[in-house]
Amino acid sequence: MVIGSDSRNGIASCVKPQVHALTPYSPGKPIHEVQRELGLTDVIKLASNENPFGPAPAVVEAVRAAVPDINYYPDAGSMDLRAKLAERHGVSIDHLSMGNGSDEILQLVGYAVLDRDDELVIGDPTFARYAPQAVINGARAVKVPLKDYTHDVEAMAAACGPRTKAIFLANPHNPAGTYVGDSAIEWLLDNVPEHTLVVLDEAYYEFVDHADAGRSQAMALARPNVMILRTFSKIHALAALRVGYALARPELTRWLEQVREPFNVNSLAQVAALAALDDRDHVANTVAANAAGRQRYAEGCAALGVRAIPSQANFTLMEVGAEREQTVYMGLMRRGVIVRNCTPLGLPGHIRVTIGTPEQCERFLEAFAEALND
Repeated sequence: MVIGSDSRNGIASCVKPQVHALTPYSPGKPIHEVQRELGLTDVIKLASNENPFGPAPAVVEAVRAAVPDINYYPDAGSMDLRAKLAERHGVSIDHLSMGNGSDEILQLVGYAVLDRDDELVIGDPTFARYAPQAVINGARAVKVPLKDYTHDVEAMAAACGPRTKAIFLANPHNPAGTYVGDSAIEWLLDNVPEHTLVVLDEAYYEFVDHADAGRSQAMALARPNVMILRTFSKIHALAALRVGYALARPELTRWLEQVREPFNVNSLAQVAALAALDDRDHVANTVAANAAGRQRYAEGCAALGVRAIPSQANFTLMEVGAEREQTVYMGLMRRGVIVRNCTPLGLPGHIRVTIGTPEQCERFLEAFAEALND
């Protein structure tokens, strides 16, 4: 082989054409990278919607106790965890399928449902891992613009056609933090084709205090084309261990089981998730602190003359203007506060800020006031 020859005749020609169209996911900057790049020692990260309070102490102890057994493969079916989740939700274990984070379940849905020339309806913008599930399977992502930062369910229903196999709807939305009430979701379900699977991605569900919420599980149990996704990454602070699950009727979860790799949820993750489900006080305290932090951000932004998009998640989207997004983003970073600039997320002129501890929230607002004047 001649180096530098036409890639169409080289090794690149063996790769699926759609893979060349994919862009690798770009996560928020980690703390150690900012410390190294800017010579800082005191840095906080409010970029990736992680739980700033960490896991419950009982979770840490359970993981520590399980470490000596990592020479064994994990339970391939996550049976204990599924059984506990089934009891919590009042369903059978066949209603549940586990994933290496809910991201993997999105991928499994793509494998099971999407084929060449099919369509996947998504918001625009929305979570960055939705469209690739269409692309990699030779399908087409049909993007429906948001309406006032919120999913436009009427437009999403209108976008469905004979080839629409699935809708992915993040609720609360990421990166905007907005929420579509259950009544609107029920309208959407009544107005999409019966062959279309509606996936309600509820990664931030536990933080919701919307008046019209709480019926999504009933929808998934009552309807043959609805699946809800939940995660342990956010409310339970297990982001590093990657545990998520789908809840749907058994005829849907069976598809996931047929394409799922065995051992996809590791042993430590299963142990941690089991322990996390027992500590309801830790969850309640996290929810309360998050609600207070959202309110503090809203007040702080109002005082600074910055529009904060009302959030139902554990982050707030803030409109700073396209002309100063990068300046504010870098100004905050130089002050040791990592946030997410939103041009790469499809919302230019905005930053997304995780709700931190009370101390982190105050530090952000102080640094934000300074960065706005850079």
